[in-house]
Amino acid sequence: MHAPDAPALPADPIAAASHPVPYGYYQRLRERTPLYFDTGLNLWVASSHAGIAEALVSPALRVRPASEPVPRALVGGLAGEVFANLVRMNDGTFHAAHKPYLQQRTQRWTLGQVTRASAEATRELRPLLDANDFLTALPARVMACLLGVPDPQLQQTTQWAQDFSAGIAGGASAQAVDRAHTAAAGLLAQGTAQGLDAAQAANRIALMQQSLDATAGLLGNTVHLLRQRPEMAERIVAAPGLTRELVAEVVRWDAPVQNTRRFAAQGLRLCGASIREGEGLLLVLASANRDPALNPDPDRFEVRRQQRRNLTFGAGVHACPAEQIAIEITASCIDTIRGKGQIDAYFGRILGYRSLPNVRIPVFASSSASAPSP
Repeated sequence: MHAPDAPALPADPIAAASHPVPYGYYQRLRERTPLYFDTGLNLWVASSHAGIAEALVSPALRVRPASEPVPRALVGGLAGEVFANLVRMNDGTFHAAHKPYLQQRTQRWTLGQVTRASAEATRELRPLLDANDFLTALPARVMACLLGVPDPQLQQTTQWAQDFSAGIAGGASAQAVDRAHTAAAGLLAQGTAQGLDAAQAANRIALMQQSLDATAGLLGNTVHLLRQRPEMAERIVAAPGLTRELVAEVVRWDAPVQNTRRFAAQGLRLCGASIREGEGLLLVLASANRDPALNPDPDRFEVRRQQRRNLTFGAGVHACPAEQIAIEITASCIDTIRGKGQIDAYFGRILGYRSLPNVRIPVFASSSASAPSP
């Protein structure tokens, strides 16, 4: 974990995701080396909007390396079987066949339903969890509610979603992988009981897992902004309808998903560079969001920004279909806690960021659950 006042620049674009102030570093990358091969990372790094936008829609690039469609640590267990069936981890005919199901699932809920589920989960979880645990439990709990998990199973389902997400992450310990296999078994059984086939049951898990870290980061970064800029907190107190707009600007300005990867299935040219088959690319989405070519005056935080654009949740065929759900979960949570004047007291000051390679999630000083609301 990095201290928020650390003076050193990030060691590389991956370390930047957990750096306290990475955006000056990203600007230098865009201006000096918008696309270059990083020998230390053994990856091409794209930081400009032009390069990233082109990469996200390139048919020559895939979301997984051809030589390792499933992470080696997961092969042979149920978590690996789930991973192999995830729409966002596949390309080609599998992706085309199964993406409509995932889109239909995310479009079945109204924003009002998401708002109510988030407010209820916030009220239930906040008295029980410290702020850092709350960040990741909330989105998993909300998605479980929306997916129709019965109340007696919500706590276990939320824990399974967290265990699965932690276990499939790069560099997970053997114990974490084992917990992911156990979690996959429980979550797959839920899907099977609903009459879902293997791919549908796996992508039901994905709705919980994929929302978990991204929404946790969005909520944490929104809280951090409100603590840094009390005038913003005052604005949404005076006009609660602004909360959703404020969160949407956090998506762009301090992206919860800082980068993503692509792998060349064949040789290609990208922004004038020759990428060879099998090479990997790191797409620094958070840098693209701050590119003046995408958003005018990009370093300015504007709640009512006109024609706001971001690449935080991707673009093209692999764009995440749940961006509005993540925004709504966060906005509803902020409104629910803020209404009782508890944001500062509950979260405490920021200590740094979780040491994750692509997701930006703050660590807060709060170390115990808040007292139950009267």
